[in-house]
Amino acid sequence: MISPLAVAGPLNVVAGPFGAVASAPLQTTGALVAGATIPALTWVTLVVWVYLDARARDSDHVLRSTATVAVFPPALVAYVYYRPERARPQSDEERLTLTVLLALLSAMMAGTVFSPPDVFAQPRNTFGALLVTLPLFYFLVYREDGANGSEEAAS
Repeated sequence: MISPLAVAGPLNVVAGPFGAVASAPLQTTGALVAGATIPALTWVTLVVWVYLDARARDSDHVLRSTATVAVFPPALVAYVYYRPERARPQSDEERLTLTVLLALLSAMMAGTVFSPPDVFAQPRNTFGALLVTLPLFYFLVYREDGANGSEEAAS
């Protein structure tokens, strides 16, 4: 007869106050941490970008816009639609934040779509996709500035 532990894979059996408990190996903990880090980093980057964008547009409600998007991220659609005109040119901080935000969002989508339905493979593939999307969006976001600068110099 095959024991259930042999079928389930390498589990550590730990004696606890309520008897023996099977705990996951360290690899599981790393995958869970990686799986939680990328969405958390995306959320923080989104909040920072909204704050920098609202400040650059001289919005009357910078903190209210930022707090609304922080608590309810789908409010970003309303923020982008109703935000005022830009008062200052895009700063380097804003460009860097936008680059990281777009790369993280794209990497999460690519990691979700192209990963097998395995909880442990998805964070690995998302991180791999981030290694591809970060230089790509850096080029795209900073290329816009170069194109605008050369047009201004030509006129």
